[in-house]
Amino acid sequence: MTAISAGAVEFALQELIACWDQSYEALLRGDLDRVQALLEVADDHVATASHDVVDSPAAAQLRLAAATSRGRLEHGMRKGKQGVQDELAQTRVGAKVLRGYGNPALGLGNSVSRDC
Repeated sequence: MTAISAGAVEFALQELIACWDQSYEALLRGDLDRVQALLEVADDHVATASHDVVDSPAAAQLRLAAATSRGRLEHGMRKGKQGVQDELAQTRVGAKVLRGYGNPALGLGNSVSRDC
């Protein structure tokens, strides 16, 4: 196992913060391909950042910022997923309501009336 310097850990933490912040911004724009690419880059830095070294005060601060950045991204992803699930549920309900509406045998939608 190779030794990893404290400087390498700090650099990896800075890179993680940048990747996760940029991923969050891309998520807000709906650019999921960019989110995926940035998360793949972040994966490369996770092993280095999580290496077992005693954190300096600067590294501890970077680790906290990285955790915050990752938490913000995770929250955004969960909210996005929930939004998609809600829209799909509405689509299913709409499809169920309209099922059979265009069926000529049922005669639905053949006449429109307006009650005032």
